[in-house]
Amino acid sequence: MLIGLLVPAVQKVREAANRMSCSSKMKQLALAAHNYEGANGRFPPAGSGYQLCQSNQTADTSGYNSNGLVLLLPYLEQEPLFKRFKLGEASAVMTSGMNSTTVVVGNPVTNGNAALASTELPILSCPSDNNPVTGRLSGSYYGPGGSFQGAATSYDFISHDADYGTCNNWRTTTAKRMFGENSTTTPASVIDGLSNTIMFGETTRYHVNGAAFAWAYRTHVMTGVDPGTSNPGINLWHLPAVHPLWQNPPYTPVTGRIRTWWAAAGSLHSGGCNFATGDGSVRFFSESAPATLWDQMCTMAGGEVVNMP
Repeated sequence: MLIGLLVPAVQKVREAANRMSCSSKMKQLALAAHNYEGANGRFPPAGSGYQLCQSNQTADTSGYNSNGLVLLLPYLEQEPLFKRFKLGEASAVMTSGMNSTTVVVGNPVTNGNAALASTELPILSCPSDNNPVTGRLSGSYYGPGGSFQGAATSYDFISHDADYGTCNNWRTTTAKRMFGENSTTTPASVIDGLSNTIMFGETTRYHVNGAAFAWAYRTHVMTGVDPGTSNPGINLWHLPAVHPLWQNPPYTPVTGRIRTWWAAAGSLHSGGCNFATGDGSVRFFSESAPATLWDQMCTMAGGEVVNMP
């Protein structure tokens, strides 16, 4: 009986410590983005030169498939790793499901970027997530190239999920997030207020639709975190529009394996997940927050009156 009473208590204490660690890491990530802005006059893009977008007429002719998290490495005490990246060349190459008009710059397999992508970074890993960091990001859709595999991140930029369907969506959309493909956001661009706009979000290292988000690159359906738009909400273990019994065999939702369209937001923290707002603070949001709130917090110039929970 004593063991039965103690185990849940120990688990709660351990999760409380994990959640605090996770929040601290997101805080460091937000501060890194601000330090980057201080040095460069604007925030980093969510990435650049995507092959993953589908509208060829607006695609970049040069493909880099980069994730802007690489640009934050020097501000996360990862300067030696950062210096090994060939920033003027592609971080990954897609050989399936790619945009046909984009020509990849260089070869990530031979320039070393694909190999670096497998580096596991504790600063980008939430201790509450029991999914492995490596093992899902490989192959022609999700890998960085060749036989290399990528390491997943628990945190990513808040980006519009339409970055998958529309190349350079950030440039033309009226629902701008702080980040997107080739984004050039400055603090002054965030008209809704930095404290009212989320900039980074949590995700699990297992996505049912897709695989996961790689910290070092962007390939198929790796657009970043978007808790609004197509599937508003967090901790969605099954597509809201699809009943499990509609499938044959029936799909069984698994906690920890997000199943939205692709811009998955969530965590294995009980009842919600962490988000970093544009002012650098980190807040825990409940999964019961109304759907209308998510788009309001995601957009940086929507003009809404946001009541943060």
